Order: sequence, then C-alpha cells, then structure tokens
Amino acid sequence: GVCVIEEILFYLFKLNVAYQFTPDVMSYFTISEGFRLGGSNGTAACPDNIDDIERQIICALPYEFAYQPDTTINHELGFKSTWLNNLLHFNAAIFYVEWDDAQVDTSTENGQSPITINAAKAESQGVEISTRAAINESIMTYATYAYTKAELSEDAPLLEDAYAGDRLPGSPEHQFSIGVNYNTDIYNDYVLDVNYGLTYQSDGYTSVGLTNSGEVLPSFALSNLSAKVSKDEWTATFYIDNMFDKYAYTSVRQNKSIITDATNGYDVQRNYGHYIATPRTIGVRVSYNFDL
Repeated sequence: GVCVIEEILFYLFKLNVAYQFTPDVMSYFTISEGFRLGGSNGTAACPDNIDDIERQIICALPYEFAYQPDTTINHELGFKSTWLNNLLHFNAAIFYVEWDDAQVDTSTENGQSPITINAAKAESQGVEISTRAAINESIMTYATYAYTKAELSEDAPLLEDAYAGDRLPGSPEHQFSIGVNYNTDIYNDYVLDVNYGLTYQSDGYTSVGLTNSGEVLPSFALSNLSAKVSKDEWTATFYIDNMFDKYAYTSVRQNKSIITDATNGYDVQRNYGHYIATPRTIGVRVSYNFDL
C-alpha cells in the first residue's frame, strides 16, 4: 500500500502599534488575520437519480457535502484610560472584520440535515465600550456595551435567497452588562464580597437573513447574585444564577421546515426545538486552597 501525507502550511500575520499619550491614556491599532479549517459535513452524497426518488431521503448535494476554510482580516482601533487617580477606568474600541468564504449553518435540501456551508463574503463592524468606577473603598461598579453589525457583503449563491446586506445568524446587535460589587471586612478578619450583575442581549437570527426557515430569537436579560465569605485558605460562596427565573431561548435545534402533518392530523415536530437559558439556580460553593 501507499501512504500519502499532505502537509498544509498557513501563515497568519498580526501587527500592533500603540502610543502612550499620558501615563494614564494609551491608544492602539491592531490588524490581524484569522483562519478556520474546512471539513466534511458527514452526510452521504445524494444518488444521481435524486430527482426521480419519490420518498424523502437525507443526503448531500455536491455543494453540501463539504465546506472550505474561511479567513478573516481584523482591524481594531481603540484606547485605554484611567482617571481620578485610578478610581475610574474607561476603554473603547471600534472594529471591522472582513470575512471570506464565511462558514454558516444551514441544512440540506434533501432531508433537512444540519450542515455547514460557505456563504461568500461577509463583514462585521461595531464598537465596544467598558468602564469601571470605584464609588468608595467598598463599592465598585462596572458596565460594558457592544454594538455589532454583521451581514453578508455580497450575494451567497450556495444559500437560497441570501443576498448582500442580509444579517448573519448568532450575532445580537446590542449587548450590555452592568454590575456592582460590595467588599468589606467582617468579624474575625473574614472578608465579605457581594456582587450583583445583569447581562442583556438583543434579538438574534438563527439563519442568514432568516432564510431556510430561520427565526428570530427574542432578546433577554439575566440577573445573577452572589455573596462570598473568605478567610485565609477558605472560601464559601452563596449564589443565585438567573435570579428572576427568566425563560429565554438561546439557540434553536433544527428548524420549522421539518414539522410535518402526519396522517392522523397532528403536527410531527421530529427534532425541532429550542435550547433555553439555565433556570434559576441556587447553591453554595466551598473551596480550600492547599499550600503545596
């Protein structure tokens, strides 16, 4: 037998420049490349006579059988700063990502089996802001915000009815978080940390431009609360995740196109459904740091 080993080499570059305006204010610019491998979708190829087969089968057409690598060129311009004798931190950045042969999720034309294909060119641009402020020796607040506009920059011939300007899936346009932390010493040198945080994301698409039976996943916000008591090597944390028990869709399994009308008149959903955020969870964690 003959064994053939194919070696594939990829070279990625990254350039970063920074300028320190003052000891407390710095600006930077970064340009870099990104890369992901292609692969097989693991679905059997359709027979040559697929158009003549009356029953539905799960198979991949030639362009659905495998997907190619995708690449990005990433640009980021931002600054980092501290103010009021390090009591206030404020950072911001704008970014622009050029994306070639973007890998996106879809499903086969025959059988609606989940696959990945390449969707020509896309781009993502937006802004990110973060800040942290010390109110006093015990109270620290923080906040973040991100806006992202991710869309096709040219028509995608391998996706049905997907055109330049269509929004990409899995990318909320708006995300933000806010929180506050309270830290103080309590009896016998124990330290108490109480933290409350809220995270929010706007609605998201499950497919490019809602093609291929895509749907909109509604926006949602989650609140988390924790109280930690520590001394020396011991730490005990009481926490409540998803404090208000928000029922939120985070992603979808399959799509609505696989819902069929059975002979008995009832809809058959097969594997269609939604993944949801973890419901309210209350617990206690105890840890001990061994000094080896």
